[in-house]
Amino acid sequence: MTTIKFKPPNGPEITNPPIDMLRQLILMGDEQYWCVGSGEGSLTTDLGPNALSLILKEPYGFLLWYVTETGNDFVSIRSTDFSTTVEVAVCGNPWVVPVGFFVSRHKAWEAVEEFCRSGSMSKSLTWGRLAEQQWDFGS
Repeated sequence: MTTIKFKPPNGPEITNPPIDMLRQLILMGDEQYWCVGSGEGSLTTDLGPNALSLILKEPYGFLLWYVTETGNDFVSIRSTDFSTTVEVAVCGNPWVVPVGFFVSRHKAWEAVEEFCRSGSMSKSLTWGRLAEQQWDFGS
């Protein structure tokens, strides 16, 4: 059986969290849950060294960040119009990110399900190499 570890925004890491708990948090968890502590949740598996980070910003949905051990990271992309940005706080630092990086809760759940099954990025989303995106974290 695959080991899944979930690091919630605030609190200790949970090994093999119930899938229904993850579904509930992704589909119905509010900003009060997702925006405290580190401001992000993350998943890892024993299928490889990669991680999937999740950042919620209503009403836009989740920014998904597929973190690789090589630093060749990917972000979810809903739109390539990066002209509209929003601020999120991650680990206490303000990030200004394009709204186009945020996907719906349902798409985020699809990505989480696939990551938990295979450790891979969901093929149902569009992903872009972070280094190739025309934006930076600053305001």
